[in-house]
Amino acid sequence: MRVKCKKIFTNRPNRKERGNKTEHLEIDKEYIVLSTIMVSDSILYLQLESDAGDLIMFEADQFDILTTYIPSNWGVLIKPLAQENLNTTYYLALSPNNWNNTTYDFLDEILDISGPLESHRDDYPISEVMKLYFQEKDLIYREEEEYSLKQLQQK
Repeated sequence: MRVKCKKIFTNRPNRKERGNKTEHLEIDKEYIVLSTIMVSDSILYLQLESDAGDLIMFEADQFDILTTYIPSNWGVLIKPLAQENLNTTYYLALSPNNWNNTTYDFLDEILDISGPLESHRDDYPISEVMKLYFQEKDLIYREEEEYSLKQLQQK
């Protein structure tokens, strides 16, 4: 799924529109979605690698959806939600199956890694969580590119 940033908001509960660029997003820039998460009040989050190189969730209303291609490696995960400040006990994720099926909480682990994620690609030895992140990210980017090329050829 490819999206284009149309607005940048501050976080809830007091969302306010921000400028044209932050360290994480830029208006009119395209991004590849790495997973989606639905939580309370039907808020859809898109998880993508931000301009700062972090894996971050952004509310979907900040983006125009350019392609609706769902990568072959995605599956559905319904999982208890640890955050007590939300009015729900579960969340639903559409994300890479290999992230969903780890013996550890993949999202917790990847969010604990500091610095731009891409800077860890050449780590030796590379951690299991980073290896899994790059494996799935590379597949998603490759499939999105192939899908976009097919769409252009059909025009």
